[in-house]
Amino acid sequence: MAKITAALICCSCSLSSTVSAEVAFIPENPWPTSLFPMQQKGAISGRVVNAQGMPLANVHVQLNGLKGAKSDHEGYFKLEGIPYGNYSLTLSSVGFERTVQSIALNQESHQIDAPLVMQVAQHNLDEVVVTASRLAEHIDEVPSSVTYIGGKALDQQRQINDNLPSILMQKVPSISPSEESQNNFIAKIRGRNFLVLIDGIPQSTPLRNGGRDLRTIDASAIDHIEVINGATAMYGNGAAGGVINYITKKPQIGKKLSSSTYLNNSLSMVKPSETYGYNIAQVFSGQIAKWDYVVQGKMGRTGVVRSADAAVASPFYGLGETKSYNALAKIGYQIAPDHRIELMGNYYRSLQDSKYVGTTGKFGESPAIGIPSDTVINGGTPYNKALHLKYDGQYGKTAANLSLYYEDMNTVFETYNQNYSDHKGARLNFNTPFQLGASTKMALIYGVDLLKDHTVQKTMKDDLVTPDMNMNNLALYLQSKLNLGTDWILKGGLRYENIRFKVGDLTKNGKLTPGENNNSDALVFNIATRFNKYRYAQPFASFSQGYSIGDVGLILRNGVPLSQIDPKPVVVNNVELGVNGQMDIWDYQLTGYYSNSKKGTTFAETSTPGNYELSQVPQRIYGLEFVGNVKPLQWLSLGTVLGYMDGRQDLKNEGTYKDKLDNSIISPFKINLNADFKLTEQWNVYVQYLHLGGRDVFPAETYNYGKYPISGYNLVDLQTRYKYQKFTFLFSINNLFNADYYPVHAEVRGATNEGRYYIKGTGTMANLGIQFDL
Repeated sequence: MAKITAALICCSCSLSSTVSAEVAFIPENPWPTSLFPMQQKGAISGRVVNAQGMPLANVHVQLNGLKGAKSDHEGYFKLEGIPYGNYSLTLSSVGFERTVQSIALNQESHQIDAPLVMQVAQHNLDEVVVTASRLAEHIDEVPSSVTYIGGKALDQQRQINDNLPSILMQKVPSISPSEESQNNFIAKIRGRNFLVLIDGIPQSTPLRNGGRDLRTIDASAIDHIEVINGATAMYGNGAAGGVINYITKKPQIGKKLSSSTYLNNSLSMVKPSETYGYNIAQVFSGQIAKWDYVVQGKMGRTGVVRSADAAVASPFYGLGETKSYNALAKIGYQIAPDHRIELMGNYYRSLQDSKYVGTTGKFGESPAIGIPSDTVINGGTPYNKALHLKYDGQYGKTAANLSLYYEDMNTVFETYNQNYSDHKGARLNFNTPFQLGASTKMALIYGVDLLKDHTVQKTMKDDLVTPDMNMNNLALYLQSKLNLGTDWILKGGLRYENIRFKVGDLTKNGKLTPGENNNSDALVFNIATRFNKYRYAQPFASFSQGYSIGDVGLILRNGVPLSQIDPKPVVVNNVELGVNGQMDIWDYQLTGYYSNSKKGTTFAETSTPGNYELSQVPQRIYGLEFVGNVKPLQWLSLGTVLGYMDGRQDLKNEGTYKDKLDNSIISPFKINLNADFKLTEQWNVYVQYLHLGGRDVFPAETYNYGKYPISGYNLVDLQTRYKYQKFTFLFSINNLFNADYYPVHAEVRGATNEGRYYIKGTGTMANLGIQFDL
């Protein structure tokens, strides 16, 4: 008797077509076909519905490995050319429990009389990831460190603090702490630059870091967040430290109309005056015949930000007195059972309008605070517009995915200057599986990426601050995945990228810096393995490369020629060893990593505010990460996230790594502890504690950007929610004990730039909200 295991995985950002299946089957009559030379054949047909009787499209229907099909938009399927015999019919789709039914085929046509009902899965969908290798797969098949923030965890965090960098700080072990501002200038993963995507569309502006790529969409438009920790060879420029992919809301399949309405009110508990803020968000989604859709809208306003001592925090790049809007629309059409198209558009706007201006701060003595002024403060993101057209199709065994995208963003830095950046591109991806034996299978993922990236920085009067910068990328990639039985997984791949860089003329202070061209190549690869025999301990090891060309605009704006910078890709090598496991009441992941680069990129502010020097020297960064969860009681869940890192550099290129890396690269020790109390079926209480350690490794005489001491801080947040029928009542307190602290970025900048960044963190804030689901 043979046992065969098959996995059918279709990659898509839409729930209606993201399907995974693990099918084990044993034929009840596995007689050799030679005994039945004239064996009769027939057809099996039926219909798939959900618990409410609504049809389910794109459900994988598998018959003993002999035939496979998908249900159409009305839930119907048909399998033809099936030899007479007894079979097991398996239905599977993401979001639903696997359904198995015995079938006896002994006639030309077998119609399953009653609809096959699939129940909504009770488990969390956290095992599904789509970014690590551009292949949808279970998280226990990924031989590297991946963080998934979705479902209840994402909802809890955004209701406590909907600033996305703050959410990531709580859940991603080695990401830099939130700057508590519009910006993420020093944000890194494992001390390296990362790439931000929305459904695969690049948001990062690596040619001139606008520091806004983490805040280009509202949290209410996001279904879940996937983070690749460490360099990845499967994406292009900017992924030296990893990838953050915001996956947008998915349509509610099997229901014509689903609605969620969210209203939140916020107020400072230290001194309420002028601090009132609100958020209103609405999401509609559903499926009508072959069509499915998602429509999201959000508008909100924050009040004045007050620190723990009730002072108005300086609004310099701040989040106070800011109006924000987000509109997302997705519409999908099932052309045929194996062919689907989807169009997505997203618009985000966040602008500050403050009646305060910031004073200058004095490091170690007094922070920058806000004082009344008639000066207009309008920093923020006037717009971020994204369009994404995606096609998914099946051609024989090969799954194809084509994405065409356009992204256009404008960011304003107070009243000083602004960035314009737009991306246009296409991604063509194929996935072809092969069965190499009874228990060995392989998948090849291959394709091509095209990207045209344009960025320029200008004054508010549209005078050039940087030259026009254009980068055209053409990349070819190949990734392989080998499943050796049920225990071993091997992965390997490479990516070749051709980069054409063009810089226009720049005239500043009467000096002309002529434009120049630069062409270069990057070849990066990865190899990894994972052993899954024991559920309680599944070790993995990986080597992966990524690259970044750095923030060249930061140097070019000083009139430095392109040839002097030599913007060739800086390749980062990332090695990690880890183990994760699950057993009974607990699950965990422990990872150690080491990365090096021959030309690590560091920018240091000179004695002239706003001018930076480029330092490219060999760097080594290493660290340890731990994520664990335990449920000791039915009503209690406990979790922790821990991140530690350190590193060295070779400033003199002598082959000795004895020089410490500064605090803009190395984040302090971090630990998050959280507890979720289920007091009743309707009432939950959630508490989290965040500790960020100090880092004081440089002598006082060297204090400058990144070398000031980091003092560290502790924050406690509380959230409670009560569900009554279709209503959920929410109350949360951010910074419960009113900690008086400086965000890490404030101390990284210290006294530079006249201490304008030396701003205290937010004091205690209360949030009261209500959610209505239909």
